[in-house]
Amino acid sequence: MVNSAVNKFCIQLCDSIAQQWSAAMAGRCILSVGLSGGLDSVVLLHALTLLRHRLPLEVSAIHVHHGLSRYADEWAAFCQQLCASWSVPLKIVKVDVCVAGEGVEAAARKVRYQVYADSEADAVVLAHHRDDQIETFFLGALRGGGLRSLSAMPAVRKLTEHTALWRPLLHFSRQQLQAYADEMQLVHIEDDSNSNCAYLRNWLRLDGLFHWREHLPNLDTQIEAVVGRLQDELALLDEVVEADWAMIHAQQQGFQIPLWRTLSGVRRRQQLRLFAHKNCLGMSTAAALIEFERQLMESKNGAQWSLPQACIIYYDSRLWIDRHEVNRQWRWFGLLPVACRQLVAAHYLHWNQHSFGLAEIIAEWTVRQVHVQDTIVLRGGRKKVKKLLQERKIPPFMRAVWPVLCDSNNQCVAVINVAVATDIGVVNGWMPFMEDLPIRL
Repeated sequence: MVNSAVNKFCIQLCDSIAQQWSAAMAGRCILSVGLSGGLDSVVLLHALTLLRHRLPLEVSAIHVHHGLSRYADEWAAFCQQLCASWSVPLKIVKVDVCVAGEGVEAAARKVRYQVYADSEADAVVLAHHRDDQIETFFLGALRGGGLRSLSAMPAVRKLTEHTALWRPLLHFSRQQLQAYADEMQLVHIEDDSNSNCAYLRNWLRLDGLFHWREHLPNLDTQIEAVVGRLQDELALLDEVVEADWAMIHAQQQGFQIPLWRTLSGVRRRQQLRLFAHKNCLGMSTAAALIEFERQLMESKNGAQWSLPQACIIYYDSRLWIDRHEVNRQWRWFGLLPVACRQLVAAHYLHWNQHSFGLAEIIAEWTVRQVHVQDTIVLRGGRKKVKKLLQERKIPPFMRAVWPVLCDSNNQCVAVINVAVATDIGVVNGWMPFMEDLPIRL
């Protein structure tokens, strides 16, 4: 229990965290705090250590060592000492921050959240507070963001399939957290970069918002209310978007363009954005998105939408992803040519029973990329493999790299996921199959 000498606010903060956990996070008992060593994360970790005696929680911490400050090693040592004194398991992860086309803050945030995503905790708990929320709203507005950006930070969101991101301090100001730290005599570090107004967030915190607050004493309360309403509207939008997604993916037949065309323009574009987001492809300009939508509406075969990680191609009434790096498209591609047993061992290749397949599995046969001269024996005679792929509506960029199974003489005996040579195939035989290739059996 919290000691009776602790002031009323300290009790209030711990009670608030406990109530939020019970309402939204119950069942997520393994928590890992993102610990920088600063005031906010130290207060959060301390409150959770007190709650360990009251709730069925396992509390640990993660410190991301960015290596960007000359004090980075000292911060890591501070976190290590703090966690040891509170009997909190700590994981320190050193990362390399690669600034490529984005600012240092954005690049550091990207690698930090990747570390959080790799956590095995039920929830990663972050110490963002009300001041952070207000700054995030204004940053979104100043950078021309839309509804999602202006909605700032949700209290809970899905981080990975198994891990949530939880921010239980969003309704507390930094001043209140400072009061908690003072009352509990908590020591913390100060990040020297927080005083650098070259960063827009720091300028807002130290200068920009000061003038707004002078003219509007209730600014923080009003912006907090605005963010709450925007988050409700965003949640409603997400429900509509997911319902549209389910509709155009009816009966697990992929992104069905005819159904997509029945939507209004704004909903069509939202579905294309969602397709890019779900496949981690990045985003283009609004003009490029609108042009791709126009071409899809006109059924322009071969239409392309260029994104940071890939091109989305319209072919045979479907959307196909052509990643800029083939090894990212198919993780097994860099292994080719390779014995099929190795692909089986790596769980890239499977053998499925099929109405017509190979009589036996020869583990030493080779899987390689298709060659221009490759042919395969079919019922109508010998046919070029690339011609067969064209007939099966495989787009040109995939025909050039499709995997085939070859015997000891380097002759094609099967086209993966497509066909087995009729001169060696049997009824109810074995078909080589790769799950990340289109199914064209």
